[in-house]
This record gives sequence, structure tokens and C-alpha cells, in this order.
Amino acid sequence: MSLSVTLADANILVSRTLRDYFVYAAKSGALQIHWSPMILEETSRNLVAKFGHTVEDADVLVDRLSLYLPQALVETRKRDETTVADVAMDDKDRHVLAAALSAKADVLLTDNTPDFPKEWMAERGIELVDSGTLLQRLAAKHPNELHGAHRMTVERSPKSEDEVLATLERIIGPDAANAVRAVVTAP
Repeated sequence: MSLSVTLADANILVSRTLRDYFVYAAKSGALQIHWSPMILEETSRNLVAKFGHTVEDADVLVDRLSLYLPQALVETRKRDETTVADVAMDDKDRHVLAAALSAKADVLLTDNTPDFPKEWMAERGIELVDSGTLLQRLAAKHPNELHGAHRMTVERSPKSEDEVLATLERIIGPDAANAVRAVVTAP
């Protein structure tokens, strides 16, 4: 059984480490992850602008995500765009909130939580969650799937396991990283 229907924001997908953990956790059945075409476009733009990827490399990544988890792509409905049109929030994030509604997500996963209307979302059954919090939940509720996601992340990374875990800690903080370490390094 899945932990949640989760819509991932571009800031989760742009980080190789976070993307790998969540995509592989979804593939193992710990959660249902979704994204929209606009989120993938934003991911691609940020990979090019902020991380120096070529447009072609960013496009290849987006294509691979789509092939690996084809059920993850959600088309944003017009009625959901209309629903969020007047919500007090930054216009640049409005498409993410509309996609969460279209995905019927119970979780919106972003490390940009201050930019989203937490109370408005809660009234509609969508919890605003950052990456560290969701990884801690996976460690507690889906340790086997998280362990598998960690193994896949390390196997496909140019970094060593220690380097992957150190990168993860820099992103999500020591408390969340320790919860992940306890699961993935357990005998």
C-alpha cells in the first residue's frame, strides 16, 4: 500500500540525490509520485540555468523520468487552474498547486514550503511537506522500500555511499539524514 499520492515540485526533481531517492521509492511502491509537464519544464530550465546542464542533457533526463515512471505525469485540468487563480501566493508556483489538485495529491512535496498556502491546502486535504520530512516518514513506514531506493541511488551515482549520504544530509539536515542512515545502514 502506498504512503501517499505525492506531487513533486521542480526543486525536488532538480536535485539528483532527492530525485533518485523519491523516484526509486515510488518505483518500489512506497508512494505514488507525480509531476506535470510544467514542473518538468521548470526542472529542465533550472538544470540548464543553475547547474550548467546542456538543454539536450536536461531533455534526456526528463525523457528518462517519463519512461521510468510513465504513470507519474499528470495533466493539469483547467478547472484546477481556475480554482487556484485567486489563491494568495506567488504566481510562479500556482501551476504546482493546480497540478497537486489534478493529481488528487495528499502531499505536495517541495523544499520551498513558505511559498505555498498551507492552510488553504490543508482545507483541501493536501499536506505541504519538505523532503526531509517525507524521507523520515519513509524511513518509519516503508523502511524496506527506502533501503531499496538508497541502494539504487548509490549504485547509479558517481559518488560513494558515504558521499551520497553526506550530500543528502546537506540537503535535508542531520535529523532527517540520521533517520535515513538508521534504515539504510542497518544490518
